[in-house]
Amino acid sequence: MRANEFIDEAINRRDLLKGVAGAAALGATGLAKAGEYQDLETIKKEPDVWMPRFEQLQQRSNGMLGKLMRAAGPEWAQRLKGTKVIVMSNDQWVQGNAGNRTVSLDLTVFWDAPDSTLAFAIAHELGHIALAHNDQPDPGKARQEEMDADDFAIKLCRALGYNKVEMFKFLHQKQSDYDFYNSITKLPNSSHPSYDQRIKRADQKGFQLSKGGVKQMNTLMTHLA
Repeated sequence: MRANEFIDEAINRRDLLKGVAGAAALGATGLAKAGEYQDLETIKKEPDVWMPRFEQLQQRSNGMLGKLMRAAGPEWAQRLKGTKVIVMSNDQWVQGNAGNRTVSLDLTVFWDAPDSTLAFAIAHELGHIALAHNDQPDPGKARQEEMDADDFAIKLCRALGYNKVEMFKFLHQKQSDYDFYNSITKLPNSSHPSYDQRIKRADQKGFQLSKGGVKQMNTLMTHLA
């Protein structure tokens, strides 16, 4: 997702999707929940918990970025040259900036993400960078750019052997979350395609669903963009 998106949609993502990763152990004070967005002030209360997680996620992200850029091949090498992943506190969860070639990941959401989820999150933002999505397009063009970034990510993830939509499962477990977010994306001024459109496109591109098959197509959706 690019930094200027969702402004018109009045969505506060930190109110969406609580407790997505489920069963990882709590931190020393019980505040460091798995896969759930927490603000910077909360992180500062538990430095002994979050600093090791920060270092681990930054290392994993750097390694994944290298794999994805190699998978992109020489065709995209120049456009992706110098791209960095920055782990930080980010209430938008994940953002790509084509201007300075950076991908930022929120520490609290992604510290326990499986490799397939991390790969898709980074690869989608690489798609925005490689395809030079650095303007502020009208909603129709913006939705197409999201589809194009999804296609780019699917291609790279499949090249690395990640052909199941773990990203969707990681970010969306509750039907109510899906219903709310999907309703927002269907507004005329939405900069993003609906979940139904994105998961159908992923399926058409050969990005297989995890257990549950067609049933999961209604629930395992991603807000990523």
